[in-house]
Order: sequence, then C-alpha cells, then structure tokens
Amino acid sequence: MTVALSGGVDSVVLLHLVHQLQKKHRFTLKASHVHHGLSKHADQWVKFCEALCRKWSIALEVHYIQLPKKKSLGIEGEARRLRYEKLLQAKTDCVVLAHHEDDQAETFLLQLMRGAGVKGLSSMAHFDEDRHLWRPLLNASRMDIESYAKQHKLKWIEDESNQNIDFDRNFIRSKVLPILKNRFHHIIKVISRSVSNLAEAQHLLDDLAKIDLKSHLKSNQYKHKLQVKTLIQLSPYRAKNVLRYWLELNDQMMPTKDLLDELLRQVLTAKKDATIKIQLSKDDEIRRYQDEIFIVPKNQHNQKNYEMIWRGESEMILPHDHQLTFKKVKGRGINIKFLNDQSLKIRNRQGGEFFKPDAKRPTKKIKQLLQESNLPPWERENLPLIFVGDDLAFIPHYGMDVKYQVKPQETGLEIKFIPSK
Repeated sequence: MTVALSGGVDSVVLLHLVHQLQKKHRFTLKASHVHHGLSKHADQWVKFCEALCRKWSIALEVHYIQLPKKKSLGIEGEARRLRYEKLLQAKTDCVVLAHHEDDQAETFLLQLMRGAGVKGLSSMAHFDEDRHLWRPLLNASRMDIESYAKQHKLKWIEDESNQNIDFDRNFIRSKVLPILKNRFHHIIKVISRSVSNLAEAQHLLDDLAKIDLKSHLKSNQYKHKLQVKTLIQLSPYRAKNVLRYWLELNDQMMPTKDLLDELLRQVLTAKKDATIKIQLSKDDEIRRYQDEIFIVPKNQHNQKNYEMIWRGESEMILPHDHQLTFKKVKGRGINIKFLNDQSLKIRNRQGGEFFKPDAKRPTKKIKQLLQESNLPPWERENLPLIFVGDDLAFIPHYGMDVKYQVKPQETGLEIKFIPSK
C-alpha cells in the first residue's frame, strides 16, 4: 500500500492512520512524494517528508517532475496529471489519497463551473477499481482532520500557494464555500449526498453503454475500435453515451459538448469511403476507416524515410516507438542461411517495391497489396519492410517472399511487429 504524502495536514493524518492500521494487520506500507518544483520551499517539503517517514520507519519514494512549458491544462491541471502519472506507476496494490469531504465539495463546484456532465459532477470515488485508488477520508471534514492532527500532536507543512486565489480551487475554498456555509450550514454534506447520487447515475449510464456495445467493441493495438453500426442503431442520446464510454476506455479526456455532437454527426453521416479526421486532443485524433472509428496518435501519418540495420538484437525500436522483435525458431521466419553473408535492413515503404508471398500468385506492387488489404491507411504508412540485402523478404501482416521461406526443419528468424500504444 502506498500513501500519497505531500506533507500537508491531510496527507500526514492519512499516513498516521494507515501506519496505525499497519501495526495491527501487517502489510507493506510506503509513502510517495511528488516534487513539482513550483514552490521555493519544495526542497524543504522533501526533507520534512523524509524526516517524518524516517521517524515512523516508512519507506519513501520521491519523484521529481517538471511541468511542460505549454500547460494545456493550466498549472493546476498539469501538476495534477503528472502527480497521478507518477503515483499510478508505483508497484503497489493500492494508492491511498487524502482527499476529504471539503475537497469533494470543491471538486463538484469546479466541475459545475466548467459545465461538466454526470461523469464530472460525480467527482471523486471512494475507491477507483480501475486505477486502484482509495480515498478513505472522503466522508471526513477538514475540521475533523485538523482536530485529529492536533490531538495526536502531529506536525505538517503549509503550502503558501493554497492562499493564492488566482487558482480556481483556492478561490472556491476561501471565497465561495464560506458564503455558502454561512447561508446553508450543511452545504458540504448536501453536496456529498448529491455527488453520491450522481455517481450512481454514472454507473447506470456505464451499464447502459455496455449493453449497447454488446459485441461491437473490438480490442486491438488502439486499445479499442468502435463499429459505426453500433451508433447508427441508437438514439442520439444513447449514441453519445456510448461515445463517452468508449473515449474513457481509451483514457481520453471528455470532449466538449460541441465536439462530441460534431463527432457523432460526422461519423453517422459520412460516406463509407470518406476520410474523417477529428482532433480529439493535442496528441490524438479520431479517424474512420470503412465501418470503424479509431483513436490514432496524431504523428502516425507523419512518417519520414528511415533505414536501420539489424545487428543481432532481440528487439529494435523504430520511429514513433513502433517495435520489432527477433527470435530464431524452427520452420518459421526468414531462412537464416540468407543472413550469413547479407545484412538485414529495416525501412519504411518509399514506393516501387514488389513482393511475391505465394509461388502460385504473380508478383505484385506493395501499393497494390496494401490497397487490397483491410489495413487502415495510417497503418500502411508505418508498416516496416524487411530486406535481405536489397531484396524485400518480409512484410509484417502479409508474409514472407517465397525465396526466403523456410522448410519445416530449417531454422528461420521470426520477426514480429508491435505497433506503438
């Protein structure tokens, strides 16, 4: 179990509670601290966390991260994204977070100001099964946590940025919520109840999406591709619900209502052979091929010519993080005898290549073979070609040229192509 430790009162109380629990139930406990470098006191916070964990004999991992120059999510959003990224990389059964009832109310109001739907307004879950995140303090108030800290004489640090109301969350915490509490004394509890109701509604929407998808969702290297006929058969509201669920399965942020409406419109009205390319984020876009839609990295189709030589490695990393693996096996792969005096070259398609995978069929141009295949156009552009000397010997997904095929008892070099995720 890993506790996210910032050094603030919430996370110090959480670590103390889990540490007491560990004494009774004996499990592996460690803490994780993320150094953003945003505060001039960040190094001091690391020292504080190290001293605290040393005192309680708890292992501590410190992660140093640097925010990108272009902060598409804002300072708060990028810091949160990178923090979760580091926490989720921890080799642990569960990551424990110190979010409490007041945090939940702030998150709800933030999402409300952003025009979020049911998913966003349901805010934070007590336990996130997919990511193994646990928030045991979600029903505790900030006042309860501070009282516990004082009762047990705990020490903590104060982040000066919490007073900066230029940040939306701090503005809600220091300006908006006090007014609401003064007028509606139980507003935090009321919001918590609404969040719980919205979370239940979201579970129902997810269950409905699973029913609507049935067997029309296919896993592949894109994680999941979606058949258009699934959407055509549904009402617009259910179709958009399916799209939201599909995007979440692919770890995408929820698009705006306008973008979701436009996506659905293009997918449903475009002709089968039409090219659809909709920017989803700075990294990904949605593309349609035949009767399916895919989420594709934006740089997939910006391939520059390259040539690489195999020197006996078990794997090679190609441009755009595609990968080739190599293994000597019996009865499969490129006949190893051809590699004794010739080099194995890997390069992308540059035009004019010919290939003959079947002795009974004529030699064909690679371009013609690819056009006859069911491979999406952007995959064709990135498909590596394997040459023995200057002869094209092997194309992943298509096969081996007849000249280089092995007999059952001969040794071959088996090559597998693993597209980037």
